[in-house]
Amino acid sequence: MTNISVIDENPESKNLLVKCLETAGFEVIGTENDLVRVQLAQEKLSTTESSKKSNTPQFIFPSIPRLRDVFEFIELNYHQSISLKEVAQAVGYSSAYLTNLVRNITGKTVNDWIIERRIAQACALLLSTNDSVNQIALQVGYQNLNHFYSQFRYHKNTPHAWRKAQRCKVSQNKIHK
Repeated sequence: MTNISVIDENPESKNLLVKCLETAGFEVIGTENDLVRVQLAQEKLSTTESSKKSNTPQFIFPSIPRLRDVFEFIELNYHQSISLKEVAQAVGYSSAYLTNLVRNITGKTVNDWIIERRIAQACALLLSTNDSVNQIALQVGYQNLNHFYSQFRYHKNTPHAWRKAQRCKVSQNKIHK
């Protein structure tokens, strides 16, 4: 983790710095007074397993400069209905080229990354809100609740059952501490 001191008192400058750091692959941990705390996304990747176990929302995309624009587009638009064609147009590639590029570099398809981002956000919302599963599905970009349920199957549970089990684990952890 690194601290960056911000000399400029203009809040817009600080916000611009934070946005630039995030675009460059840093994760902003926090901002206090004149300090911005950051950590490289690669440092975060080494803690991905422990983050998954604690169900902490995390930056799910790997830090790959060649795919930065792809992941940035997905991050900004996952909550909407987006397709491979739209991602490809946004980054200036053909759909076929983008599919091969992403699969060869990451082992996953563009659609896999969209789904993974949506499900990560759905899990965060299931834990942090009392919104209905239907509301959450809509918030993360699913128009069809059955489609959301089928893609949530990675957790080997329904969203309702997953929420209940995770909240139970959190309660048990609080009792034992």
